Amino acid sequence: MYVKTLIPGGRAIPALMATTSADEMLRLQLSRQGWVSFGRPLQPGAVGEVRVGVDRLQVVANGRVVLDEDTNPVSPSGWWAAVDDLGGHCVVVMVREGAADLSEPGAGERLAALLNTHQAISAALPVTTELVD
Repeated sequence: MYVKTLIPGGRAIPALMATTSADEMLRLQLSRQGWVSFGRPLQPGAVGEVRVGVDRLQVVANGRVVLDEDTNPVSPSGWWAAVDDLGGHCVVVMVREGAADLSEPGAGERLAALLNTHQAISAALPVTTELVD
């Protein structure tokens, strides 16, 4: 499950928040490749990309599909402009399955509780679009 959102501030930051059942080994591999605990300063050059298609969204790191959703719901207003403002990047936050229900109204509070824990990792990744069926 995932949601696209804008992190408010002086300049809105486009984010993709997703739950994943990724194992501990993958989390360790990603942390060696530029991903950091959610809430820590993002590192340049983190490994991975967000692929957005007409009816699919994927997060791929080192050729491994970390997130693969067969739906691509409408992005919140301003999300794509914010991606453009960040040079074609968005912040990806991968939350360990069961650590937070992103569909709940209180998801923001639950995500805040995961800051600087091993329950969520994040990276700034390039966004590519594949709009051909």
